[in-house]
Amino acid sequence: MLFYIALTTAELEALSSEIRRVLRPGGLNVYTARNTNDPEFVAGIHRGEDLYVDGGFMIHLFNREKVQRLVDGYELVDLEEFEEGGLPKRLFLVTLRRRIGAMKQRADDDN
Repeated sequence: MLFYIALTTAELEALSSEIRRVLRPGGLNVYTARNTNDPEFVAGIHRGEDLYVDGGFMIHLFNREKVQRLVDGYELVDLEEFEEGGLPKRLFLVTLRRRIGAMKQRADDDN
């Protein structure tokens, strides 16, 4: 749920990068995110980007393109759409694997 709280896309990219940094090569980053096929999409108050306030909570809704933006340095293992709860809520289940050698490649790119 960390990925769909009230964070901007830039903050999500920084979060994804930090998770990748602390993962071992081959380690998994698995997260869920509400997606734009959710019946509550745009039902709330739009607060910029894909951020909406609904029921007092600000959520960041993802489309497939947003998931792709957060894949840098990872291998996309699985992207699954599923429903949860009585409403139901539509979410993505995203499984990323940190690429082996990604940190070395980044260090080489920076030099």
